[in-house]
Amino acid sequence: GRVELNVNGEWGTIIDRSWDIRDATVICRMLGYEFALQAGKASSLGFESGRGPFWFGFLNCLGAEKSIADCDTYITSLYAQYYYFSHSRDAGVVCYADKIKARLVGGIQPNEGRVELYYNNVWGSVCSYYWEWDIREANVVCKMLGYSFAIRAWAAGQFGEGSGTTSVYRPQCIGTESNITECSQSGWGISCSSSMYRDFGAECTSNNLNVRLSGGSDHNEGRVEVYFNNAWGTICDSSWDIYDANVVCRMLGYSSALLARPSSYYGEGSGPIWLDSVGCTGRESSIGECYHLGWGVHSSSCNHR
Repeated sequence: GRVELNVNGEWGTIIDRSWDIRDATVICRMLGYEFALQAGKASSLGFESGRGPFWFGFLNCLGAEKSIADCDTYITSLYAQYYYFSHSRDAGVVCYADKIKARLVGGIQPNEGRVELYYNNVWGSVCSYYWEWDIREANVVCKMLGYSFAIRAWAAGQFGEGSGTTSVYRPQCIGTESNITECSQSGWGISCSSSMYRDFGAECTSNNLNVRLSGGSDHNEGRVEVYFNNAWGTICDSSWDIYDANVVCRMLGYSSALLARPSSYYGEGSGPIWLDSVGCTGRESSIGECYHLGWGVHSSSCNHR
């Protein structure tokens, strides 16, 4: 239906500017549903336009919030009325009540396999483009299954073909979500077209990540090293920035990072290079939630220098 909010005893609507599946999922959760199947202009979804004030617009929810009040917003009621938004721009949503379950199929070990999701009483695989399925989506699936994070996101068909049924279409996660329903996506139960790919996989781990700083003149600075697979290793400085450094510093108990140092500033490390092309948003609680190429995967140009 059309989304309406009661503010100070008066019902009003939300402008559909930047309205997406993450915002809609928060609304559905407030109503007791699991997540949103569709998000769009109310009239486009077949619902009538509303009346009264516009309470919000340009919402920027991450998808995990408990209430729309926890989301960032860039339009207030006064702004909306000043710029004469009409109710043809009212936001709408279709919610889904059942929980989505995940499983890994076709792997040698139980922590790896083709990702399948249980939607509408059927197990189905993920449909997406090969460049969109990466460690962030795999991380979310692994967390759904009770693992700590993903070691790798596997390409389509790595663990064999599924039944041909598609569960979710083009999921795009930040990596911090606890369930794939909190991620942006383009639909549920949509068939894969010939130009799309399905049967993507994931490899998960239950290990916790430890980090340390080495080679600095004080305890709060140094070369970043990560303990993974029973060995300390380093991170390639490709795309390394303050957002990535912020996550590492929080893992160590600091509030934030002052600087992100590239190019072996604190000396060359040794052992494995665990991560390359790390891309954190800065909101992650662990570097394992950030985008990267996969554990132990790095470009040939990456070395300890």
